[in-house]
Amino acid sequence: MNDFAKTGAALGAAAVLTVLALSMGPRQTSPDLFDDQGEEFFAGFASADAIAALEVVEFREAAGAAYPFVVRRDDKGRWTIPSHGNYPADAKDRMGKAAAMLIGLRKQVVVGDAKGRHAEFGVVDPLDPGADTAGRGKRITMKDGAGNVLADLVVGKEVEGKFGEHYVRVPDRKRVYRTKLEGELSTKFADWIETDLLKAQSWDVTRITFDNYSVDEQRGEVVPGDKYVVTKDSSSKWQFEGLDPATEEPNEDKLREIADTLGQIRIVGVRPKPEGLTAMLEQVTGFDRQILAQSLAQKGFFLARGGKLYSNEGDLLFETRKGVRYTLRFGELVPGDGDEVSAGTEAKPAQGEPAAKPANNRYLMVTAEFVPALLTEPAGVRLPQEQLDKRAKARTAIEQIQIAVESWRQQHDGQLPPSLAALAEKPAEGEPLLASLEQDPWGGDYVLQGEGADFVVLSFADDRKEGGEGTATDVRSDRFAYEEALKRESQAWKDHDQKVEEGRAEAEKLMKRFGPWYYVIDRTLFEKLKPGRADLVKAKSAAPAEPQDDEK
Repeated sequence: MNDFAKTGAALGAAAVLTVLALSMGPRQTSPDLFDDQGEEFFAGFASADAIAALEVVEFREAAGAAYPFVVRRDDKGRWTIPSHGNYPADAKDRMGKAAAMLIGLRKQVVVGDAKGRHAEFGVVDPLDPGADTAGRGKRITMKDGAGNVLADLVVGKEVEGKFGEHYVRVPDRKRVYRTKLEGELSTKFADWIETDLLKAQSWDVTRITFDNYSVDEQRGEVVPGDKYVVTKDSSSKWQFEGLDPATEEPNEDKLREIADTLGQIRIVGVRPKPEGLTAMLEQVTGFDRQILAQSLAQKGFFLARGGKLYSNEGDLLFETRKGVRYTLRFGELVPGDGDEVSAGTEAKPAQGEPAAKPANNRYLMVTAEFVPALLTEPAGVRLPQEQLDKRAKARTAIEQIQIAVESWRQQHDGQLPPSLAALAEKPAEGEPLLASLEQDPWGGDYVLQGEGADFVVLSFADDRKEGGEGTATDVRSDRFAYEEALKRESQAWKDHDQKVEEGRAEAEKLMKRFGPWYYVIDRTLFEKLKPGRADLVKAKSAAPAEPQDDEK
């Protein structure tokens, strides 16, 4: 190749490279595309305490619709979940974690302004009625008590290779950002409530009754069935009522498992109960019985003629050391999963899914009542506090009189004073042994009995007669031990009264919680609470053989 050819080839290659460089170089960028990079998304949002409502919207492709999960604070400051019948939410800590995601959140990296790429980043608004279903994100909105928006953000896909970093967009704006989301936000019903249904501890359970009746729906009658009762003795060992002690013994392992299960029942879902039932699940006068009965029967509960409620799976009753009796009534199975179970939301089956859905949960209704007889009363005497105070005052006076009598005896060759009044008389020299001698708290006189070293100072107490019982029992210097016993008995009664107060308050608190609701629980827990007699009783273990004479 000659020099001219070489030069021409070089110029041609340079021209091609120039064209390629121009075509592949950086595109012209709008100068204001990055004008807000690094700024806060919601500069005026600084505290979780300002939140009065949180809404998280997700688009569910199977149903072809947006699903909102809302937690709202009412005018009394109580958090509720509207999608679940305004069930009370345990939201204080959870709301703080949710707010932490958006408070101080910055626009770390601007991705672009092209609306056509929203689906690619997963930031399509799930509430946009005109958008395709693909690429929809999760929309998080927080508002204050006046309905003002504190924060509103569509969260899209996680950035590949960047843990916790997502594409995000402010609704009604095209610009997409990359930012790292800290904190925690859950839309699971169970994460926003107190899931421990019964608040029961296995060590606190003292008696369990398994009442396995059934309901004849055709006749509308309750058919008695096997009933098993187990109780815990003073040594915390379980006893089964009606076993043959010669050949049987309680199955302690199974009974412990059942008591533990009562403390493990968790709320999976809730439904509002129909109107017309009292908190103790009896029909309220004036409500249409047929309408109420039909509503209850759908969930496996039946009204008897007297207005009392029964269930198609029998009842379980258990009692606690606090004097609270729980009654658990088990209803029908609950099919489905997710919101179908937690809130009763009907979901369309996805294409190809079977119409019949698994039923892994069951309805449950619970009542709780305080039963004073479940608390053992102290065996000792119970005197009114006014009488105890008077006896304590009389004892103090008697102790002072005793000291004065002993001083008199020392001054008078061991002789007792002619009367107690003499102790308050001023002698020729010095001061009287008693500054004054007042009457006892019941308006009677203190009495001195005895001779020489053997003497008793006493008050005849309430009846002003010697002897007597109860409030009329004498207060005597030789029976101070009885006064100490009365103090101990009084304290035992005070402790008992406190237990009664606590038990009654506990039952009232539980009934406020249980009263408005059907609950949905895991069916496996239900099955553990439906034992047969063979589960509760086992063959008695053989007694160890007596040692032979040559082994002793």
